Amino acid sequence: MKSSQELKLKGIPISPGILIAPVRVIRKEKIKIKEKILKSEREIEEEIQKFHTGVEELKRILLDLKKETQEENLKVLLDIQITILSDEEMQRDIITFIRNKRKNVESAIQHVLNSRKEALLKQGSSYFAERAGELERLASDLISVINKSYTIADFNFDGIIVIESLSIDEALRIIRSNVKGVITEKGGRTEHSAIVLRNFKIPAVFGIEKITKLLEDDDIVILDGGKGVVIINPMESTLKRYQLIKIDYEKYESELVSERELPPITTDGKVIGLFANIDVPEEVEELLKTGKYGIGLFRTEMIFKEYGDNEEAQYEIYLEIARKVYPNSVTIRAFDIGGDKLYTDYQEDNPFLGLRGIRVLLDEPTLFEKQIRAVIRANELSNVRFMLPMVATVEEVVEAKKIFIQAKKVLEREYMKVNQPRFGIMVEIPSAVLLLEHIAEIIDFISIGTNDLTQYTLAVDRKNQRVSKIFDHLNPAVLKLIKIATDVCREKNILVASCGEITSDPYGVVALVGLGVDELSCPPSRIPEVKSLIRRINLQEAENIASNVVKLQNSKEVKKVIKEYIKKIMPELLEFYD
Repeated sequence: MKSSQELKLKGIPISPGILIAPVRVIRKEKIKIKEKILKSEREIEEEIQKFHTGVEELKRILLDLKKETQEENLKVLLDIQITILSDEEMQRDIITFIRNKRKNVESAIQHVLNSRKEALLKQGSSYFAERAGELERLASDLISVINKSYTIADFNFDGIIVIESLSIDEALRIIRSNVKGVITEKGGRTEHSAIVLRNFKIPAVFGIEKITKLLEDDDIVILDGGKGVVIINPMESTLKRYQLIKIDYEKYESELVSERELPPITTDGKVIGLFANIDVPEEVEELLKTGKYGIGLFRTEMIFKEYGDNEEAQYEIYLEIARKVYPNSVTIRAFDIGGDKLYTDYQEDNPFLGLRGIRVLLDEPTLFEKQIRAVIRANELSNVRFMLPMVATVEEVVEAKKIFIQAKKVLEREYMKVNQPRFGIMVEIPSAVLLLEHIAEIIDFISIGTNDLTQYTLAVDRKNQRVSKIFDHLNPAVLKLIKIATDVCREKNILVASCGEITSDPYGVVALVGLGVDELSCPPSRIPEVKSLIRRINLQEAENIASNVVKLQNSKEVKKVIKEYIKKIMPELLEFYD
């Protein structure tokens, strides 16, 4: 321990659970790239051969791990890494850089993959920022393999692993080891490694800066995965308090399991739809282990790279998911891509306000039509919904709906009969809220994406640490926009769903129910807890709370009011989450 004082650090809550355990600190050597000028054609060809050999070796490592893994969803995550390594465009760019710049392979990999990483970061989305982090780790692994310095960290430790960042293969090795928890310096909630840890209920906190420098092997720490808290050098009184919290948490979890078969219904009889968010098709298997739930948000960006231009492959993926969750529904969000569009060399100075979401899809109608056709064809059981991302204007919805209807007509000529999915939009931009009374005439439902709605309402990038404290989905301005949306939809008899971090925030759940949201969609691992809270909410009381909090000045006041209510109906919840 490098400090004798108790130190409480806040990170990103990845996977809930309370641990009091020793740590093992894994410090990876930073790769130092030495740029080398290649003087002859022979040296150039040697570097290209080193690149090909390195790619095949790293693919072999990942394939070996895939063979060892029984879980299908984990195999797919490994397949994604293998697909990136096999990307012909990426390989061509690296080889071209070696030839044209006459630079060594390490420099070429760093240049090309860094360019791609920067393009992803410019998306202005935490989702793509986390993909960028994974790309950076993949580049590091590839260079290490080429330099024959690649080593597999020893995770055979009965305690907490502390590491700068966690790759997918490392996460898979952890779940097969004795490791009880994970703390990292980098990473976010949608990283593939985070998904692995969450699915296997390994408590974890990501994003605590310099944690590897603050700890030494065998130091005892407290890890609170639900609150995203790590306590270094805990005092005796803190240890005793958390030992009691740990016992209470285990009891709390067992009570959640006992409610597995019960419906998400308020105390006065209002049924709230409860759905899951998924990123890859294989997550459906984990969802089904939780209970019989539908999917409120299937983010299709993960299949875009490989299947964006393949209607048949998309159709098979969507159909399989729809069949697995039937009779519940699956809501498929159209490709939410933008900024550099991920498929051209075009980049923007301000992708936050650039060619994103529906703008890209309308700009690339052939791509859009293929996805629409696949979605309509997959609606064989009439349980598929389709929604548009990043809608800002009425015209965008009108144009997209025309493409949607035209695709249905063409499919009817080809297949005689098809079932038209319900057609909706993501409400993520304030203009969409303010124009909703007009948009409502041509849609069947909305899903309020509170992450982007908060970002665009408050003009704050939550990934920017200098302003991220301003980002708060409980800000009254955000809640007022949600109320406007639900009021319009109630008048037009349109279903209102919501996704985003607010749906797994207990304070947010109370607010959303009170504001009139019909369905909540959250990560599968949070469904039991959200359902338990819904079953303790009285709708009339929640509506009274909601009507009051939208009049308040700031999110601190909002949280105070809702906290008092949660204390009354489910006090044990506040022990484990902020």
